[in-house]
Amino acid sequence: MDWNLEGQYLVERGDTFTVVDVDTGKQFKARMIGGYNHVDIEPMTTTDTNIMKSLFGTWKWSPRAVVINHNGMNIAASVSGMPHGVDTIENGVNGHFDLYMKNSTSHSSSTSKVYIQEHQNMVMKAAGQ
Repeated sequence: MDWNLEGQYLVERGDTFTVVDVDTGKQFKARMIGGYNHVDIEPMTTTDTNIMKSLFGTWKWSPRAVVINHNGMNIAASVSGMPHGVDTIENGVNGHFDLYMKNSTSHSSSTSKVYIQEHQNMVMKAAGQ
């Protein structure tokens, strides 16, 4: 699903959805707290945070291929594992995480093109391509 054509209209601030890791099948609940070029998410609970952290081992920027289940749709995506910025939920971690769909990009022009491409590669993996 292309972020610019559909994604930004289907996933809205305050929406809660399930994030499923492609490699492990582990899943956690997350909420969209903001974002305009990609989705900014926070895990819903401390348990969800612990599941998410187990995917990365330690908090790091390297993205993983995921599928989000939202309103009965499965959407290929990519999530980074580094908490940063705004924090709105008491969930055992300070900050939020980046979730990209196809053609998502950064909120900042100074973000590494390599980082953005890593996300796009993981989105394609999640889509089975």
